[in-house]
Amino acid sequence: MTDLTPITYADTAHTSEKFLWPRSETCHHGKRFRLSAASGQRLTYRHPTEALFPARELVDTPPKRLRELEQMPNHSPRPSDRPEHPLRWDEECLRYTSQTKINFFIGVIRGLGMVGFFLVLFGAVVSLIAIYFASKSPQSDFNYNEMLSDLIPVYMYILAFCLSMWGGANLLYRFFPNYTSGYQPGPMWELNRRTGMVKVYANSAKKSTAWKVAHELPFHEFDCYIQSSPTSQGIAQYNLSLVHYSVEAHVALVGMFGVTSRLDQLAAWDMLQRFMDTSQPLPDSPQWEQFRPLDPTTLEWDKETGRPPRFWRDMDDETFNQKIVELQDRLSAFYYG
Repeated sequence: MTDLTPITYADTAHTSEKFLWPRSETCHHGKRFRLSAASGQRLTYRHPTEALFPARELVDTPPKRLRELEQMPNHSPRPSDRPEHPLRWDEECLRYTSQTKINFFIGVIRGLGMVGFFLVLFGAVVSLIAIYFASKSPQSDFNYNEMLSDLIPVYMYILAFCLSMWGGANLLYRFFPNYTSGYQPGPMWELNRRTGMVKVYANSAKKSTAWKVAHELPFHEFDCYIQSSPTSQGIAQYNLSLVHYSVEAHVALVGMFGVTSRLDQLAAWDMLQRFMDTSQPLPDSPQWEQFRPLDPTTLEWDKETGRPPRFWRDMDDETFNQKIVELQDRLSAFYYG
């Protein structure tokens, strides 16, 4: 039977007051490291008592999805393989790794095939309709049937190619899951609430070094930088990076939180601070709800406030959609109001 005893915090567990501790070591960052990991705007430390989190976290985890996960065979907030899994999001730690290169490559092929199929299909229908009406014009000098016989084979070849990319990738995922899908053998980084430490792993891609720890340092010694980059349309998109103030150790949070709006990234930083601060309950977002009874501070908080244990999981769709709007309004008012 799975042990569902709440975790016990280590002596090194983090609280927000530790951000005020003096830093004695000098900075040993090289120029290349500063330009890559420590570029952008450094965000301030806070004691986030507001239960804020990125709107994306709410949109991506509707109550229906949470209930589906609960009904899966052998579901448990503490599965037996959790300690050895390179990807975690629970009451004890956030741990991240990337997809394997094969999984990423096949995913790109599948996505291009699917998008290409529908775009070409739409373009074919629109162009054939346009050619039909153009051929009816008195000034037209081409034959619609001849154009049709020339264009349809071209469209069919392109559609067949896109469909083969899309369908072929799906078949690979279905019949060769161990080869095509999955994550790197080991994690890339870990933020541990129980210990207050940040682990940066050496090389997650190779089995020989997959779980080798390159750096293990206190969370309060890391600075958070928000970095921006323009999209192809010129719209600014943002991501976060945690950088140790002295040694060349950093955590690229873009894999877990993506490249999103500045508002969502600011909320993600506050959510991380609240997660690591053992004097505060876990962030009250859907993804953390099943883990709330397993964290001592959160368990006590929920008892005192009378929070329903299934607040998110039993919510109806209409209420949930309203919560999304309310959260977006709260984020805008809190950061920009």
